[in-house]
Amino acid sequence: MDCIDQVLNRRSIRRFKDEPVSEEVINNILEAGRRAPTATNQQPWHFVVARDYAEKEACTYGGFNRFATDAAFVVVGLYRQSEVIIEKLSLMDVTIALQNMVVAAWVQGAGSCWMGAFDESKLRDTLSLPADARIVGAVAFGIPDENPSQPPKKPLSETVHLDKW
Repeated sequence: MDCIDQVLNRRSIRRFKDEPVSEEVINNILEAGRRAPTATNQQPWHFVVARDYAEKEACTYGGFNRFATDAAFVVVGLYRQSEVIIEKLSLMDVTIALQNMVVAAWVQGAGSCWMGAFDESKLRDTLSLPADARIVGAVAFGIPDENPSQPPKKPLSETVHLDKW
């Protein structure tokens, strides 16, 4: 499968096999995040890799994201407000880096799922995050134990506006 097919066929995975992800694949995933584009090369990102049950469980919220505890690991992406020049750009940079990780995982046979619902206070305490850390999101990674179909997507004609709205 070529690169564009990989990107177009990527799916969010919420069921993971009880198998580890190799250190090589994990390192490639993290390296893809590190090499992401960044405004004026500021590289504002910090990533916490949660591997233990308690740390992964802190990434869940009520009934949401329970699959995180079954993932091989979760990457929490953040930036420190004290280290940024323009906060909007830092938010975008961390988001791009996490998405690079999602794609890097997929092309290596690992699945992932973005998570935005979590108890921020619990996550901060469990992961010992600095007070000025702004959590952008968390992504669960593991070996897929499902093959979800593509959910319906709006046609380009409804979402793309050429030159003017």
